[in-house]
Amino acid sequence: MAKRPSLGHQFHQALESKKCIGQSRHEAKIKGVASKGIYSYKTYDAYKNSSKQFAKWIKSEFPEVKYLDQINKDMCKKYIKFREQSGYSAYTYSQDMAMISKILDISLTKKECDVATRKLNNITKNRTYNGYRTSSEAIETILRGTGLRREELVNLKVKNLLIKDNKVTGVLVKKGAKGGKFRQVQVLKGYQECIYKLVEGLQGDSKVISEQIPKKLQAHRYRAEYAQNMYKELIELGRKDPAQDLTESMGHNRKSVLVHYGVK
Repeated sequence: MAKRPSLGHQFHQALESKKCIGQSRHEAKIKGVASKGIYSYKTYDAYKNSSKQFAKWIKSEFPEVKYLDQINKDMCKKYIKFREQSGYSAYTYSQDMAMISKILDISLTKKECDVATRKLNNITKNRTYNGYRTSSEAIETILRGTGLRREELVNLKVKNLLIKDNKVTGVLVKKGAKGGKFRQVQVLKGYQECIYKLVEGLQGDSKVISEQIPKKLQAHRYRAEYAQNMYKELIELGRKDPAQDLTESMGHNRKSVLVHYGVK
């Protein structure tokens, strides 16, 4: 008889079965199956760490549980409440809830778990400026002008830039995008010439930046700065729905997400 795998290993197997890295989350959304998969290494690693903690807790609190299908909703609710009482942030146990939903197909709400919601004024990661800058500030210039995510900039090539009259007016995001969704990004007018000078003379297949983006660099902060400035620019241009245009440029589906970038 085959040895029963540990609970931790069962979580690992379940995660592996959900892995869809390299596939398009956007196409999966159209087919209505996006919720069944994991489309980025970042999400996979986050769920992996979260599931390890959950498996240890289940083993300690419910030693009789030997298989994933023995874990019920009440156990999950108790775990989320335990995480809050242990001092974990709403961001962390929201991630735990997402992991549980993905692996066990058990949907939870903060209300039924009796835990605090994740409020914007409690989110501090990447919002408090740490003062770090690169020596050339080339990366910061591109991030301020385009609002790209870290992975999007790392994979960006010169041939993906829309260039006119010695200005970079737009960016075609084809690789590194969240969910694999292609989009076109409008570059802020004040940065179009600056970015052109940074890539002038580079070949089409060359990457826009050759250096690594330091972990200490707060890329999301520059993304928020871009969102606020681009929103003002779109209004000045007389766009019919500047919020919707900005939402699409940022790579999101819902306008309500803009509040996270300080756009009201």
